Amino acid sequence: MTANREVTVQFQPIGRRVQVDWQATLLDAARQAGIALTSTCGGEGNCGQCRIQVVSGEVTPLTEDERYLLSEEERRQGYRLACCARPLSDVRLHVPADSLDSGQRLQIESVLRPLSPDPLVRAVEVSCTPPTLEDSRSDWTRLRAALAEQLGFREIVPSSALIPQLSQTARQMNWQMNVLLRHAEVIGVIAPQKKPLGLAVDLGTTKIAAALMDLESGQTLCSSGAPNPQISYGEDVVSRLAYVQRARQGSQKMAELVRQTLNQLLLDMVNKVEASPEQVAEACIVGNTAMTHLLMAWPVRQLALAPYVAATTEALEIPAAELNLRMAPGGRVYLPPAIGGYVGSDHVAMVLASELDRNERLTIGIDIGTNTEISLRVPGKETLTAVSCASGPAFEGAHIRDGMRAASGAIEKVLFTDQGWQIGTVDNEPPIGFCGSGILDAVAELYRCGYLMPNGRFDRQKLKQTNDNEPRFVFVPAAQSGSGREIALTQKDINEIQLAKGAIHAGMMILLEANQISPQEVEEVIVAGAFGSYIRIPSALQIGLFPPLPRARYRQVGNAAAIGAQWMLISKQARQRAEEIARRTRYLELTIVPSFNRQFAHAMHFPPQTET
Repeated sequence: MTANREVTVQFQPIGRRVQVDWQATLLDAARQAGIALTSTCGGEGNCGQCRIQVVSGEVTPLTEDERYLLSEEERRQGYRLACCARPLSDVRLHVPADSLDSGQRLQIESVLRPLSPDPLVRAVEVSCTPPTLEDSRSDWTRLRAALAEQLGFREIVPSSALIPQLSQTARQMNWQMNVLLRHAEVIGVIAPQKKPLGLAVDLGTTKIAAALMDLESGQTLCSSGAPNPQISYGEDVVSRLAYVQRARQGSQKMAELVRQTLNQLLLDMVNKVEASPEQVAEACIVGNTAMTHLLMAWPVRQLALAPYVAATTEALEIPAAELNLRMAPGGRVYLPPAIGGYVGSDHVAMVLASELDRNERLTIGIDIGTNTEISLRVPGKETLTAVSCASGPAFEGAHIRDGMRAASGAIEKVLFTDQGWQIGTVDNEPPIGFCGSGILDAVAELYRCGYLMPNGRFDRQKLKQTNDNEPRFVFVPAAQSGSGREIALTQKDINEIQLAKGAIHAGMMILLEANQISPQEVEEVIVAGAFGSYIRIPSALQIGLFPPLPRARYRQVGNAAAIGAQWMLISKQARQRAEEIARRTRYLELTIVPSFNRQFAHAMHFPPQTET
């Protein structure tokens, strides 16, 4: 073969084909074709998520990773890991639904209250006389004079991005326009009947939630969401940071992926409400520290290594043009402050919207995700304390043999009753895998019913099931599943859940210990985030996701980070309060706490059974 030989890779049932160099992996081909395959490990060959089936054509031989991660039956049916296989000829592939990283349910709602607007941008209507031979003042001079004469604005300056567009826009509007003012700066001009709009974004590790808002009324006009496209380069933050460091122009590629998705979400929403991108004058984007760095294409090496230092934790205002966002010419993007480590502006937004900083009860606020952030509010204390737990993506379905995101057909509820195992799926479709809430339920029910011992090992006598590789519990036989494969939880899956729940449990205990607070004193636990919105609290307590907090009342609030972003978009006072929250929050690095390893080891076990 020659180095420049190209082959055609066809993806079915998606119906896309792409020509790639024969040295490319099938995962590379999928990315080139715009197909987002789940790739927890970022293409390193150790997560087993990017399963595809070779229908025709020749590919490279099985690797050792594939022999370990794929079952004998899967290998017999032609399944491969896309990151491990390279095409040797034209190939046709079948992509199973549970390997696609799209179509998942996106949590963009919340139960938290709205906020009265206090926007930074306002629209003022102005009428200019058109230029003539007798009056040949420049277009900006003409507009500035009209603002001074009609509205009394004297100290007005133009955005540098406005000038190239002003001449054409003013003439299209016959010099009758709404001027967008941000402080004393003109950042855009729009038609008289149009209003200034804003974009609020929660840039999550796995999901992006966006809202289009009327800046004057504070009304949410439209909401939308999308998978974070960076998922194809790694499910977790560490994998993405590693990719950026090893890939040529990796930082720019990761930034461009997110910016393109933001633009698409924005355009879809303005079209839906019959607006124009030029009306979008302000944006607020929240995310954890790594997501912000990847959005901005900032260096990440210092963030990936201890002591995990951010380029900045200060609030920033960035011209939208720097991010290639299609907004008003002088539109700004507000990046709220971060706290420290991986506790970013999304957690500040969550604290703000849930009003944890003003809670008069002794309260823990927890935002569960691939990276889980937890804060403690002690009434009477000026400061909050925050920790970050590397809980991993297991609750998103990653690192689980039959795990997936909350797409159609995902098992989201599991319960054992007198009638046997009751299973509920997203959209009531035939089951094809477990999403996070289903995994949590399944493990809790296995433990409650005695199939799992407190150390997390299967009780083989109770299981009455053997397997060549490791014990497993089959919830859905192959004949009843939507994928033709059995759906089960293996011993390795249980261990992954133990790691995830152990990190969160230990983080909460260290937070209490550092503030000399006993678990009996905690009065409320605020559970936020997409995963936190769907879990059943009894299941979480059954497996010890949270430590025993006998007096605590649990409150699930939905996507509080998204609501916090909306508050900061429409309110100057909310931004001031967010910056105060960041200043008054003490970040505690768990890895330097002497008792963390002990707490973590203890938290790996399931708690004693309680009467039901």
